[in-house]
Amino acid sequence: MFRIDRRLLLHFDWLLVALAGILLGAGLLTLWSLVPRFGMRQLLWVVIGTAGALAIVSIDYRTLARWSTLGYVLGLLALTIVLAFGRVTQGARRWLALGPLTWQPSEVFKLVLIGVVAHYLAGREEHPPGWDRVLVPLALTAPALLLIVKQPDLGTALVLLPVVLTLIFVGGARWRDLGLLFGSALAAAPALWFVLRDYQRERILVYVDPARDPLGSAWNVIQAKITIGSGQLVGKGLFGGTQSRLAFLPERHTDFIFAAFAESWGFLGAMVLLVVYGLVALRGLEVAVSARDLLGRLLATGATVLLVTQALVNLGMVTGLLPVVGIPLPLVSYGGSALLTALGAVALIANVRMRRFA
Repeated sequence: MFRIDRRLLLHFDWLLVALAGILLGAGLLTLWSLVPRFGMRQLLWVVIGTAGALAIVSIDYRTLARWSTLGYVLGLLALTIVLAFGRVTQGARRWLALGPLTWQPSEVFKLVLIGVVAHYLAGREEHPPGWDRVLVPLALTAPALLLIVKQPDLGTALVLLPVVLTLIFVGGARWRDLGLLFGSALAAAPALWFVLRDYQRERILVYVDPARDPLGSAWNVIQAKITIGSGQLVGKGLFGGTQSRLAFLPERHTDFIFAAFAESWGFLGAMVLLVVYGLVALRGLEVAVSARDLLGRLLATGATVLLVTQALVNLGMVTGLLPVVGIPLPLVSYGGSALLTALGAVALIANVRMRRFA
């Protein structure tokens, strides 16, 4: 049974929980207005995710970090099993079935990777900085990236990279090493074009020229922009959206839920949602700065960057500022695995703050 020291409750991050609650409420209301059964399913996942978050908060983050090595091995095993026995949906093999439920191992693995990289870097704190602080975290990340890209799930892979690179930076890597790493990555970037699949190349080309295929690859982004614009200043109301409710907007409950939200609540509502995400980012960074040790700083930073990167990529995708890569909006989009991961990240930040004096 998990128990929390009552003294830790004095430092519990109620503000972060309130901000996460606002995002959860926005997602549930939007889903309920679009497809009520999805709203009810998401509510069930919120209950499950809240229980998981309480479990994470109950365990000292230093203990969680030690467990991350086992989680890393099990996570790679799960990603391998997905490629062999996973459920195929829309041409991607990303999900494993557990009775009536399905889960996406790559989502949960995000937190595991943060834990194992943070644990390694914190253990090197007393050693002189060297290439080990760059190469080992990248070596830990590489197998997962290869398995995730193979699914294919380029969006998750793109989210993991900035998270790991930020951990390497906070973990004390030398500027010279980071510069060489960045230069090497920049030089190798053009070669990535030849390893992308045809539909991934098409998404990039459509991003550069939306008129290239307005009824095909560009349809999602074009409809998302129309949906956002139709909300105008104050929106059409919770049940007044025509683009989203009449299903002109594809993936309205998952990747493009921000467009549906903006249609209902308008520019003002969308700005409130963006401000809440901004406050979550600031709170997470504040917790990281005030953490009692390097491990806590790394865990809080990793969880914050995970949430922020995913939100920025999703918002950029929906508004046409970035290519479409299939990334859900944290705490808002429909999806059990993504919701569990986002709540886990929030819980990890709260865990570090609770124990900054313990």
